Amino acid sequence: MNAISVVEAVGDYQQPYKVCGDCHQRLVTHSLRPIEWYNLAVIHSHNKYLLSDDFYDDNGVSYEFEDNSTSFLGYESPTLNNAKGNLADLIDFSITKWSLEEEVIVALKAYSPLNILDYVKTNFHNANNIEIKSRMLEIAAEVLGPVATGWIRELWSNYNEELLYPLAEATATSLPTKEGLHNVLTRLNAIDKKELPIAAFSCLYRFGSSDVLDWIEETCKEFNDNWGRLAAVSHPTWDRMKDWLNKGRPLSLIALDTMENCISDFSDPIIEKISPQVLGTDTDDLEQVLTAYYQNDAVPRVKRKVAEILENKDVIFG
Repeated sequence: MNAISVVEAVGDYQQPYKVCGDCHQRLVTHSLRPIEWYNLAVIHSHNKYLLSDDFYDDNGVSYEFEDNSTSFLGYESPTLNNAKGNLADLIDFSITKWSLEEEVIVALKAYSPLNILDYVKTNFHNANNIEIKSRMLEIAAEVLGPVATGWIRELWSNYNEELLYPLAEATATSLPTKEGLHNVLTRLNAIDKKELPIAAFSCLYRFGSSDVLDWIEETCKEFNDNWGRLAAVSHPTWDRMKDWLNKGRPLSLIALDTMENCISDFSDPIIEKISPQVLGTDTDDLEQVLTAYYQNDAVPRVKRKVAEILENKDVIFG
């Protein structure tokens, strides 16, 4: 291993790269060897400019050389099989990935949750960037659940607004619903109204709580597609949908979107994974209610959605 001789701050002024001279040349020309990319990504995350997917694939292979794989023989980055035999290596491996993949989650679950918590907390507090802290919270959300309750409460006591999204995800699986929603909704209520719908979905979709529907009613003043996405995964009922249709816009449009989002072939990976339904078996008045609504709001968007809901009613309602 060559000695560090260059400190490069381009793209990461708060946490500059510390590399040898040869590595520095490859870093700034986007031609790192995969193992070099990997070692830097573990420290800086895959999301920093000089390490990003603008220049490298998910295994650290430079796009400049992807057609000549023999260039890096002997310098490959670790695979999951290489990493999963050691917890520290596995967590490092997870940091380098564009997303926390299901196969990595499965591999993590083979370890003691308390040991994972120790590693995750240590990595979180030692990290100098938000991306790595966020990945540790993702692991808490996907793998640890209530085991991380004490730690997640500590993080709310020392709240960092840059971590709201991943902290909310971990909160949904770690804290009691009422407590978790109170913490998240308090922060969401301070967000700019234009940013609120996507922020709300990102922070609340994991809770799967009808209390979120109450909050949407109180909060929503303008239509946005993300309100329907969020409502769909928050245990909506047909009675609630009828009430929103009767209240008129924007809630009536959100009700239509909520039902449409429960169609299984709807192209939204998060919602597809949850596979939500509108609850309530007594839907004999479905066609009557939707037809009456369309008569009062006869625009092409409503016509299309009403037709789609009626066509897929057996999928939407459970």
